[in-house]
Amino acid sequence: MNVETLTSSLSQRLGVSEAELIYKGLLAFIQNEIRLAELEIANIRDRYSVFSKEELYEAIKNGSVVEHPAWEDYIIWKNKLSHIAFLHELATE
Repeated sequence: MNVETLTSSLSQRLGVSEAELIYKGLLAFIQNEIRLAELEIANIRDRYSVFSKEELYEAIKNGSVVEHPAWEDYIIWKNKLSHIAFLHELATE
């Protein structure tokens, strides 16, 4: 079954327009991506017992955590925050 057929069938079955179905599907996808990014940030927080990326940065600088892979995790954290901000922006447009 191709995307158009699936969308049409599901739209008819649920009694919503295809546009609304696609819109809600995209919002659900965005929300899931946000949850996954937040989960990855939570894992980094737990790994280093820190609350913020700034706290992790300080822990790296003062040597209380090993630089590698902490620097990589710090970069991942920053990128995930940027990704979350972008996704929130998309969802609110």
